[in-house]
Amino acid sequence: KIMRISLIEFSVENFKIFKKRATLSTIARKSSHTFENNDENLLRTSLIYGPNASGKSTLLQALDVMKGGILNSANNPSGAMLPYFNFTLSEETETAPIFWEAIFSLEKRVFKYNFSILKDRVIEENLFGILSDGKEKKYITRKENNIELFEDFKNKDSEDVKSKTRKEVLFLSAVAQWNNKLAMEIIEGFKNINILQGPNSDLYGGFSLNLFKKDADTKEKMLNFLKRADFCISDGVVEKVKIPEIVMSQLRALNSKENYPETADVVVFSHKKFNSKNEQIGFQKINMSDESIGTKKFFDVLGPVIDTIENGKVLLIDEFDNSLHPLLTKFIIDIFEKSNPHNAQLIATTHDTSLLSYKDDFDKTQFWFTEKDEFGAAKLFSLAEFKMRNDTEFSKKYLEGRFGALPFIESTN
Repeated sequence: KIMRISLIEFSVENFKIFKKRATLSTIARKSSHTFENNDENLLRTSLIYGPNASGKSTLLQALDVMKGGILNSANNPSGAMLPYFNFTLSEETETAPIFWEAIFSLEKRVFKYNFSILKDRVIEENLFGILSDGKEKKYITRKENNIELFEDFKNKDSEDVKSKTRKEVLFLSAVAQWNNKLAMEIIEGFKNINILQGPNSDLYGGFSLNLFKKDADTKEKMLNFLKRADFCISDGVVEKVKIPEIVMSQLRALNSKENYPETADVVVFSHKKFNSKNEQIGFQKINMSDESIGTKKFFDVLGPVIDTIENGKVLLIDEFDNSLHPLLTKFIIDIFEKSNPHNAQLIATTHDTSLLSYKDDFDKTQFWFTEKDEFGAAKLFSLAEFKMRNDTEFSKKYLEGRFGALPFIESTN
């Protein structure tokens, strides 16, 4: 059984460009864009705008680092250096800890988990349950190596783990390895928050290819989406293709001892072929490598999108619109907004201002902005903070600079 997780709130402080605490929330007033989750209304899609180097990607990186700590911190050897990427443009933060916090739901329960670190040790770590009346129930509290346990962690095994938890290790990560049920459920939940970073989709393209190859049902859905997105694709198969000798020789030059495979799996699409009278005379096979960049990017992102939708996961995509036509980014958002039976969530960074124009299709609470101040520190804020009617032309106001979050570009004249 998949441990369904919904992200309610994420905060980070003193991480890279974020000096002060930045908090992204998916809580909104009830609308066609929300789903009910433990007495809160949460957004299915949230979009983050802002100039380059203003913190959009960093926010997603911060959640990725937090997830990495939760999943893998138990494996940190004694004396390990922790991912201490602090804000470096201020004396105040030179020796201050980095702080992460997530409020999330697992099925019918809501939790708040936070921790802070320096280069060489965990400073604080807390896990609370949030009850329906808003009160917090303690599970774990920690100051340096002083760990206190409550509720599901009040047992001999957890006490044993507590005594062995080193300063470089998160207790939650360590106790999960000793089969504590709640810790394992939280870790399984965080595995279902997936983060696709940067314009290089090759990193997750393999995931899409694998689904396309191994799961007939998912393959059919992917082909259906490709057809609906008008790529003129009729069918597709995965074929083994011989890797060109020039590529093999380059690989051997990098590492002569490695045994590289001589073939690779490649998606080959079928396109209709026509004669001079525009009558169909058959199909032309086209290798994925010869398709447009947009087709490749759309295919690469489809696997994670379908997996997220079908399993009620959370998907974060950095540079969502990179190489994709604005109608394709809107198409993917519409899948989350309108064909989303398990209430999966999409959070994406983008420069695509056309999405701000669909005033009937979005709510103010779905739009976020990052901006860098004169001291090099980023802040994150929501469009909901601005007093304006929901039928306002958001894209026009954004490009006029009404919300800030625009680059300052000096004229070349």
